[in-house]
Amino acid sequence: MKKYIIIGIPCLIAIIVASIYSLGSKGAIQYKTAKIDKGAISKYVTATGTINPVRTVLIGSQVTGLISQLYVDFNSVVRVGQVVAQIDPVPFEHQVKKAEAALATAIASLEKAKVNSKNNRKNYLRSKKLFAKKVISINDLDAARTTYEAGLADEKLAESQILQAKAALEIAKTDLKHTVIVSPLDGIVISRDVDVGQTVVSSFQTPTLFHIAEDLVHMQVNTNVDEADIGMVKVGQDAKFTVDSFPDDVFEGKVVEIRMSPVIFQNVVTYNTLINVDNTSLKLKPGMTANTSILVARVEHALRVSNAALRYTPSEMLQSEADKKALTERKFAKKSSSHIWILDSGQLKQVAVKLGIGDDTFTEILESDVKEGQEAVFAEIAPTSATKATQKAPWGRSRY
Repeated sequence: MKKYIIIGIPCLIAIIVASIYSLGSKGAIQYKTAKIDKGAISKYVTATGTINPVRTVLIGSQVTGLISQLYVDFNSVVRVGQVVAQIDPVPFEHQVKKAEAALATAIASLEKAKVNSKNNRKNYLRSKKLFAKKVISINDLDAARTTYEAGLADEKLAESQILQAKAALEIAKTDLKHTVIVSPLDGIVISRDVDVGQTVVSSFQTPTLFHIAEDLVHMQVNTNVDEADIGMVKVGQDAKFTVDSFPDDVFEGKVVEIRMSPVIFQNVVTYNTLINVDNTSLKLKPGMTANTSILVARVEHALRVSNAALRYTPSEMLQSEADKKALTERKFAKKSSSHIWILDSGQLKQVAVKLGIGDDTFTEILESDVKEGQEAVFAEIAPTSATKATQKAPWGRSRY
């Protein structure tokens, strides 16, 4: 029995000591770290836009009339000069006949004026001879001359009426020609705004009949980039975007135009930026919403640190008064510089860093004393409450 007691007491002491050390190790704060390494960092400017054809033409009517025929519909492929609609031509044919009749009347009036002018000339010449022989008075001679000159004026008036009638005839023929609506380009009909039997009125503005997109293979994204980011966007930069219809597909394009006209909505200033896209697969359709990211900067071999490490601040239980003062001063530091915490021989060390571009995961370090391979702290694992109580309790009150 004594033998077991002698052997058991040292074992019990060993177990208690091991437990104490185990609790101590559990009570020590551990850190989550991320290694500072080198790699590529890409900076993107994000914006939301709408997918549209590169060129869209609105086909309208220059004349007022009744739609009698429609030869194309939604998604119809059309060619240049192809007839797409017909406005009832009967009223315009009547206008042409009326203008032709007016022209014929003007021509007849000219012929009549010429005959009268010829006769008035003879009378005037005869009156001159009679006046020379003192057969007629000066008043009769003046009347004959006035009649002759008035006839010449009537002849010129008839000539001008012919020109006017010809112009009216050309207008009537042009209006008749405009009753046939043709496509001005090769493309596809993406919208039809009229039906057969509908009357279109072009008194104040040209009514729209069709929207025709020139090509759906080459599309563009119209995005509105915020004024805070537009300075980083340049023509020729690469861009990528996704659409809700194909969330797993990433489409690529290039910035082709930055329009100078600002778009102001609720005091927010944006600039319309156009991105050309290859739509050979025809997955993209006009009007889709594109979540766009424009690549404005990229560094291939940047010394980078995790963004989580830039947000880390040690808990109050580790901060000395000097640490607290340093952290307070850091809040008012310039944006171009910041601080990170690294583990140096198992101890926390604060290091100042000057930052460059960043993405969703990493930020570039431009200037600092840190080196590749060092561990940057981004979180800590605090001891459990039970362990804290055990460490703070007097030995005599411990469960051991």
